Amino acid sequence: MRSVTSPARSVVALTLAGGVLGALGGIVFWAAHGDTTLTRAVAYGLWFAAAGMFVLMAIAGRKVVWRRTSLPVVEGWVFITAAVTLTVAGALIDALGV
Repeated sequence: MRSVTSPARSVVALTLAGGVLGALGGIVFWAAHGDTTLTRAVAYGLWFAAAGMFVLMAIAGRKVVWRRTSLPVVEGWVFITAAVTLTVAGALIDALGV
């Protein structure tokens, strides 16, 4: 039996996971390449994480994935909301940075 989770919880979980991974990726990029500011690197990391949400949405849209797992089905709008949130967060960080 599949567990039922609230859509808001799914949005928050995906946004936090993408945000943490995107920010860490931006920090690693900034540490490896000193040509960009930290805020710009983190913003780019968040934008890449937002793009990753669209890839995850395409993967999650396949029935094969849900038939083979016991995970709850995540609807497409949840991924889009997380992607938009990450994009806006990246834009704000970039705008507030130097």
